[in-house]
Amino acid sequence: MKRSDWPVTEDDVRPAGEPDHCFYCDQPLGGQHHEDCVIRKRTIVVAATITLVIDVPECWDERQIDFYHNEGTWCSSNLIDDLVEFNEKNEDECYCNCMLIGYLREATEEDEARYPVLADD
Repeated sequence: MKRSDWPVTEDDVRPAGEPDHCFYCDQPLGGQHHEDCVIRKRTIVVAATITLVIDVPECWDERQIDFYHNEGTWCSSNLIDDLVEFNEKNEDECYCNCMLIGYLREATEEDEARYPVLADD
């Protein structure tokens, strides 16, 4: 979601730059960041697809597997816990070969209220 007001604050000043200007767009404290300044952020909605190998009871068919993971008592947070555990055990591994992230749309206030908002701060 885009914002219209981007004042330059003391948080935007860096030790390598002017003491009273944004390090990136050189605007003075209290002014507005340039439209192309990297300080200006917006939220978007993405979809993340993770391809994994998991074990399930041998007798389950596709319907049972889908029901268990999407409508049953299993919680999706379990997957996050499993990925964190995998990551801790396999520090040299990364998820680049099993994850795809794609842009869906610009975020709305409803999106920000419904979904986790991950800020790059």
